[in-house]
Amino acid sequence: MTHLTWDDISEPFDDDKEVSKLKIYRDSDENQIVPIHLTAPEFEKILSSDANLFVEGDNYPFLKIVSGHLEGKVDLIYIDPPYNTGNTFTYNDTFFQNGERHSAWLSFMKRRLLPARQLLSDRGCIFIAIDQSELYVLKLLCDEIFGEENFVNDFMWLHGKGKKDKWSRTLQQHTLCYAKNKRELHAFCDIEITDWAKSNPDDDPRGNWFSGSISFTEARSNPRHKNFYKLTSPSGKVWKRQWMVSREEMQKLIATDKIYFGKKPEYDQVPRIKIFNSEENEIIPKNIIDCVESTRAAQHHLDELLGEKGLFDNPKPVDLIEHLIKITGLPKDALIMDFFAGSGTTFEAVASLNASDGGSRRCILVQLPEVNQKNPMYSISDVCRRRMVEVQSRLQQGALRNTPANQAAASAGPLQEPAGENSPSQGIVFLKLQ
Repeated sequence: MTHLTWDDISEPFDDDKEVSKLKIYRDSDENQIVPIHLTAPEFEKILSSDANLFVEGDNYPFLKIVSGHLEGKVDLIYIDPPYNTGNTFTYNDTFFQNGERHSAWLSFMKRRLLPARQLLSDRGCIFIAIDQSELYVLKLLCDEIFGEENFVNDFMWLHGKGKKDKWSRTLQQHTLCYAKNKRELHAFCDIEITDWAKSNPDDDPRGNWFSGSISFTEARSNPRHKNFYKLTSPSGKVWKRQWMVSREEMQKLIATDKIYFGKKPEYDQVPRIKIFNSEENEIIPKNIIDCVESTRAAQHHLDELLGEKGLFDNPKPVDLIEHLIKITGLPKDALIMDFFAGSGTTFEAVASLNASDGGSRRCILVQLPEVNQKNPMYSISDVCRRRMVEVQSRLQQGALRNTPANQAAASAGPLQEPAGENSPSQGIVFLKLQ
């Protein structure tokens, strides 16, 4: 394995004594006037509750603090960390020191990814958004921390017209995905709606269809597999091999004329499944994501949501994070964390998914109260908090966004308030680490 070396740049919270000086406070009311100091048992109770959690503070000490509470319990982490571009957006995105570009950034990231790996469950995975500024060193760093054998893929999001210079136009942003333990990670799955069938070989009244494989070849079939059995065509030809469905499922498909044995009366072709236009089919996800909103649409949505333009630059589309969560196939009660919360897109994605499918996914967000370069009146954590409150309010009214997920949420009625003590915004507990 190739190993990275760099000049390590220390941080104050490397010293556990400094971490122990921090206290956790909970807002007692909507105006954040009188924060309540939480004891260790009270904090533990909140961590184990069903409420969503927003923590204003440095994510490095927070990850160290919760490592004993949540180790092995987080199912999915999505982070959109600083890219170290050297530019200033809503936040300062430069880690350059003494003319050296990478060391401070790598030191910063390693300190946060090491405890993040500890938090992941055995079935869990992490998605890390990045652009080309630090893509290649991040890949090497993650290979060291998570193991290169646990690399899943780089899910590249086509985000609009792209970023151009005089040599090229870059159309994608990157999302590196690593498993905690790839052997325990469930196969990813996406849903695709068929729309390319152009023929109808057997004049099926349901319309055009194409055929898909539903078996392994004889050479690749496992005779000991539970789905290894004989299948007889209408003409009496016998096929003995391993099928992709059980015998019972196969009989249902045959009964509904979903299995094609070839033209009659021969019926002598390898049985295949008929797939009609407009049908939903499970597929292996593509690593090119071109089915979600653009950066411009995401920006417009956030501006409308907050009632003010430009409070946060270049937010990720909500449906991008929804897509990443859905393809993992994690249970609907998964615990999801984002410790570079930014404007709170991850919370909106989780809340929207729960509203659309009745899930009880829980979200933990962490955001430093960084100075907002666009509007100093609001820190970045203020922007995130405002978004979370507004999202929760609109979801309860069924009036968040005109998307299929939120149309379903609206028809399902208002969200139920989770059990336990919560902040004024139902289902969210707001904490400060300072």
